[in-house]
Amino acid sequence: MLLVLTACGQTKEMRPIDKLYSNIQPLQYKSMNRYFIEANQSGCFYELYVNGRMVFNLFKQVGLMGHTTCINDAILKSGMQEVTVKLYPLGQTEVERFDTFTKNARIEVKIEKYDTQVEDSDEKVVTFKIPEASTRSKNDIKIEGLPYYEHTFTFYAEVPYEVTGWSESQDLTKMDQKQLEKEVVAFYNNFGDIIYNQNEKTWVEMVRKRELEILKTELYNNMKNSTILDRIEGFKQMFNSTFKRKVPLDKYKMIFGGKGRIVALKSIERTGRAAFSFGINDTYLGKKRKTRISRYIYLHKPKGSNKLEIIR
Repeated sequence: MLLVLTACGQTKEMRPIDKLYSNIQPLQYKSMNRYFIEANQSGCFYELYVNGRMVFNLFKQVGLMGHTTCINDAILKSGMQEVTVKLYPLGQTEVERFDTFTKNARIEVKIEKYDTQVEDSDEKVVTFKIPEASTRSKNDIKIEGLPYYEHTFTFYAEVPYEVTGWSESQDLTKMDQKQLEKEVVAFYNNFGDIIYNQNEKTWVEMVRKRELEILKTELYNNMKNSTILDRIEGFKQMFNSTFKRKVPLDKYKMIFGGKGRIVALKSIERTGRAAFSFGINDTYLGKKRKTRISRYIYLHKPKGSNKLEIIR
């Protein structure tokens, strides 16, 4: 009996992050589509938004560059979805400065999907393309000489789930914008304090809805997927960090999405970065390093509430 009691007394309580992802049952539907946005560009920088939420950006001078990103967490339910492509000139390079697009600037953005239940089910949904001058026909889009370009297109997505997300949230653009700005800044500062003070339990309470919706929409609650396992490990590193640093908000501008229902702070000091950041240890190539993490935190006010909450 003493042995049993001693063993029970030594049982380690599950940490808050592990509790958040515990007892998650995988979802099974006849069709389980995952949608991806893929971009290939040269001679320009860009930001990609799906339903008003930034899903990817590139502001590194790396020549021809391509990437693929899952966008299901920006798709709340089946129906028409909106994609916005924002293009920027290269600015100062090692050779010269480009404040407008050159004739070589180009980008191709594709939306593709595949059904996780069906092998070899990859399917192209829609493509948007700006070709460089040497391959452009008279009906193609021309951007050389412009300081900025933006294009929005839509596509139809069919998913078996439906999440609330920000669909029933208040329109923040109709609020007093100075008051909203004060509330957003206060929220970010408090959130930064929670990370700095390594208050894991409170952090979990604040991100719970976001995490459960992302898990459901992007991964159909598949807890064996490496994406979610890496995500969990990254969060644990944040709270296990022996180094921590408070970082003041960058100079910023408020950006809205989801028809004005979500808001985030975008840096105007560091191109393409979020205004919110914090310093921690992370592991890169097997070695610990001190690093500054910048993250877009999208906030909303749920229906019937006057309190900002994290939604993405």
